[in-house]
Order: sequence, then structure tokens, then C-alpha cells
Amino acid sequence: MIPPDRPAGTATPHDLTLLPTLLLRAPAPPPPLTGRISLGTPVVRPLTGAQAAEGDGDWGAFLESEADRYDYLLLSLVCSFRPSTDGAPFTDAGIGIRLEAPGLPADHQPIAWSLSPKRRAVPAAPSGSLTLTANLVLVDAGVEYSPGGGGQEKLFVVGMGERDSDPEWRFTATPDTPLVGDESLALIVRTPAGAPARAHVTVAATVRQRRLGLIPYRAELPPALRTVTLR
Repeated sequence: MIPPDRPAGTATPHDLTLLPTLLLRAPAPPPPLTGRISLGTPVVRPLTGAQAAEGDGDWGAFLESEADRYDYLLLSLVCSFRPSTDGAPFTDAGIGIRLEAPGLPADHQPIAWSLSPKRRAVPAAPSGSLTLTANLVLVDAGVEYSPGGGGQEKLFVVGMGERDSDPEWRFTATPDTPLVGDESLALIVRTPAGAPARAHVTVAATVRQRRLGLIPYRAELPPALRTVTLR
């Protein structure tokens, strides 16, 4: 476990402006939305053997075995979805991360070694700590999804893209679970040892309007959120 006195969450939330995607059926584009989504400044921490020794995890040996080739970092952020004052709810949302090591070939780019959450049917309260397995795989907190009832249960959030350079999380509102509240996201990044790396963040969402139906939006991110220096 990463010690709770070193929080895995984020600081400095930023309210995002959501810009509508052009709709051919609309006589005029809907206005931008504000006050509906905020994103905390991403927190980046290198994972070290000292951290492993302080906690109750046994991933220090794995980190040492990889030290000649790879560095591992923890990227964490919190996204907050807020209800609408005019009754226009979110139907879905997505947060994407594109990892990049400038100047390195494709087979030397950073990847998402592990991410959390992976699959969950209900929201979970943000946690103050994260648990890692011996191979630096994040252990999801909260209520996990387990297929049952004929596999008809709908997923609230799905994380995808492990071992790729473009992981993402997709959120979907369900009849019983509106897309409202805080969501903690975490990513273990594997990058070539000593290489500079960065993460490019994107946020998108769909809103159901009474008159126009489903309206897709893409967030306008400030520079501090749009591109994050990992090392």
C-alpha cells in the first residue's frame, strides 16, 4: 500500500468549459457548459524502493529487477461530475491519457502498466491510499463488477488500455446510477529508464438536452491539465 500520509489524490481542482461538437441538425450550436465538470491537477510520483519498504507491499523486488530498463511512476487525478440546474444530465463521459516520450521510437514509448478503476458497476468514494501487488498492478478499491444475473448488469465505469500508450476511462450513467460525484483515477506508467515523458489529457462528455437530444461536448483544458510532465 502507498502510505496514506502521501495522498494518492490530487489538488487544485479546475472547472472545465465544455464545448459542443457541431451538430448538423441544430440551427445554432448549443452554448458552452460551465460548472459541470472539474478536474484536479494531476499528481505524479516516481515509485521507489523506499516507498515499498515504508508500506506493507512487496513490490520493491520487482522495481529493483526492472531498474536497468524501466522507471515506474504513479499518475493520479480526481474528476468531479456535477448535476445540472436545468435537468440536462450526463449520459456518458470519457477521460483519455496519451503517454509520450518525445524523440524515442515507437517501441520505447511509455505505457500504462496498470490502471484503476478497471470495471465497476457503481461509484466508489475516493480513497486516500492505493494498494499495489508484487508486480505493480493496482488493486481497485470500492465495489467491483462481477458478472451475474445473466450478465445484464450495466457497468458505470470501464478502464481500458493497459500495456498501451493511450489508456482511458469511460463512464456511463444507468437508470439507477446518475453520472454525478467524484471519481478517483490512477495509472501506473512504465517509461524507459531516465527518459523524459509526458501525458496528454482529454475529457469528453455527452449531455441529454430536452430539445436537441444527445449533445456531445469536449472539454477545453488549461495548459496545466492538458499536458502533464511526468519526468
